[in-house]
Formats: sequence, C-alpha cells, structure tokens
Amino acid sequence: MKAYKSILIVKMSSLGDVLHALPTLHALRQNCPDAHIVWAVHQNFAAVLPGKPYIDDVVYIDKSKLTSIAYLRELWHTLHAYHFDVCFDLQGLAKSAIVALLSGAKEKYGYWEMREGSFLVSKGLTGIHKNDHVIERYLDTVRVLGGTVSSVEFPLPNIDMEKQIMRKRFTEAGMIGPYIAVVPGARWKVKEWPLTYWSDFVNRVAAAGMNVILLGSGEDIVKGQAIMAGTKFPNVFDYTGKTSLHELMAAISMASVYISADTGPLHIANALKKELIALFGPTCPDRTGPYGGETDTYIHIILSSTSKATQQHPLINDPDCMAQISVLDVWDTYTAVIKKVKA
Repeated sequence: MKAYKSILIVKMSSLGDVLHALPTLHALRQNCPDAHIVWAVHQNFAAVLPGKPYIDDVVYIDKSKLTSIAYLRELWHTLHAYHFDVCFDLQGLAKSAIVALLSGAKEKYGYWEMREGSFLVSKGLTGIHKNDHVIERYLDTVRVLGGTVSSVEFPLPNIDMEKQIMRKRFTEAGMIGPYIAVVPGARWKVKEWPLTYWSDFVNRVAAAGMNVILLGSGEDIVKGQAIMAGTKFPNVFDYTGKTSLHELMAAISMASVYISADTGPLHIANALKKELIALFGPTCPDRTGPYGGETDTYIHIILSSTSKATQQHPLINDPDCMAQISVLDVWDTYTAVIKKVKA
C-alpha cells in the first residue's frame, strides 16, 4: 500500500455503520502510521469515533445543507486545506459522493457496492470478501490497494470518565450488584421486537433477581416508559433518552449481558466484545450483524422463523417477522448465557 500522507474517510451515518467502518480506520493507521487521517461524519454520530492516534481531525457534514451552494463552497475550502492524497468513501451514497468530490483527493475509492451514482466519483474496489460481512467489504478497500489486514479491531474513544458517572448514577438510583442492559428500540419499526414481549422478558429477568437497565435514544423514551408501567419490580431502571452516547457506551461496557434487536447500540456491544444476545428478523446477521457471528462465544443470535427459512435481506414485506421470536426463545438463551457469565 502506498505511504499516503493525508487520508479522508467518509462515513457519516448511521451509528452501526460508523462502527462497522472502525476496523478499516485501524487498518489504515497500521498501514500508514504517519498519515494525517480525517473523518467526515454527521455530528450526532461522531462520539463513537476515537481521537488520536487513530483520527487527527473530524469534519462535520450537515446533510441538510448539501444542496446549498454557499455550504458546498465552504466545505470545498475546508476539505482542500488538507491536500488529501486519497479518499475512502465507505458510505457509497450520493451524499458521500458529494463530499468525496469536494475533497480534492488525488485518488478516490469505495467498497464494491457503490450506490446512487457514487461510483461516478469513487472507484469501487472488489475484494475476496465481496459477499461477506460489511466490515470485511470495507476492509477489502485496504487489501485491494496492497495493505495488510492482520486483525479486525475496533478503536473506540476513552469512556473511563463516563463509567464513573454511570456508576454514581446507578448507586444514587439504588441499584446494587450486576445488571443486564436492554435496548428495546431500533431505527426501523420492522426490526423491533414487540414491546409486550420486552415487558414480559424484563419482568422474568427482574423476578429472578437480576437488575435491568433500559437504554436508548430520545426516540425510545416512550418504549422505556411503557416497560416501566408494566413492571412492579424495583430492580428495573429506565435510562432511555437519559444518557449521552459516551454514557450509553459506558453503561453497556459494564453490563453482564447486552440484549437488543438489530440497532446501533448492538454494534457498540459487539465492538466492546460484550456478552450479547441479538434478535434478528428483517435483516441478515451474516451481512450486518455482530461481527464474528456465532463463531465468537460471546455472540448469541436468535433468528425469527421467517429469517431462518429465507435469509433474505431485508424482509421488509413481513411486518410480523420479529413477533415470531418468542419470549421463551429469548429467556432460554438468556438463562444459558447468564449461567455462563456467573460461572
């Protein structure tokens, strides 16, 4: 691989997608230790990015302004100041193509699945992992250019301070002992496990004596309130919409087990190598699920019956797909996992 001196990575959203691109960042830093690496991202997802020595600068992209000539001119000047040797568009969409075009990079590459005309700006690179997990597809851009990928690593920001903050909050709330982290929401409604199922499951866990904390963004507040309304157990705590992204990461990192459907925080748990249970229906875990699949012993994937039968991506025409995963399915998996954790 060339000894690039100035590299731009374009991966602006969403939370899980940004996390999926972190191993490529790690590989680029390993292959180009002296490069100045800049990441272009939407500001609300920037908190999961590590600082130095992996990333030297972050450029925030306002998607709502990408049709503004004045904003594009401003962005052109910002990006050109870095004199990029190369740009890696790992988004592969029209919005990322605009950023790649404005970057002024001498070389522009993307992974093979370039959509919405982005292939007209950046050259899609096809490697040996074309049909594998999206993390490997991104890493193929490094491999095809002659770089070495010795391992799949997730460089993450330091969250030591946030761990202290969350421990104090847990203590003040009266929570003593270990807990599991549950995220009841998802970006797409079709990917969500039914709320009544979550309530039933959380009550089973709490009745068995384990603390449960509910996590999620502001969009999950209503879900958290509904679960709380359906429980009488004092060892269930609602933090939906009540944490920063770093605090959410800290809470997940300290949990005994993490459980959710296919949503951004799931990939935080995966990056942290946290014992996790992932519920999948309309999306394919082999492509976008926790990296390592079930070959890593800390990953436990539960598929809906439709997903097992078809393995299509996505199964958006089956709104009842997630309801096929029963509470008993999740409970049985959880009891086996928590037994292992306590051993």
